[in-house]
Amino acid sequence: MPHIYTVGQILELRSAPRHSNRPSGPCEVLSCLPHDKGPVLYRVQSLNERNERVVEEVDLTPSTATKSAAEMAESRFSIAVNRR
Repeated sequence: MPHIYTVGQILELRSAPRHSNRPSGPCEVLSCLPHDKGPVLYRVQSLNERNERVVEEVDLTPSTATKSAAEMAESRFSIAVNRR
């Protein structure tokens, strides 16, 4: 089963009150995780917090939210620093 969403896409994350303290809200897809069986997984980061999370595709929906110019500049810088 292929991934529906792509890296860098902004999506809405559903909260999971029974399973964790995961808040709902906009998030960015950081990577599409490989899989053979089971649910399709993504690594995402909420635009409202610094935590990265692994979530199932069913917990994500398309969003109208966008990243601000400051957030985009910050993420490009951190990628350049982390790849060295």
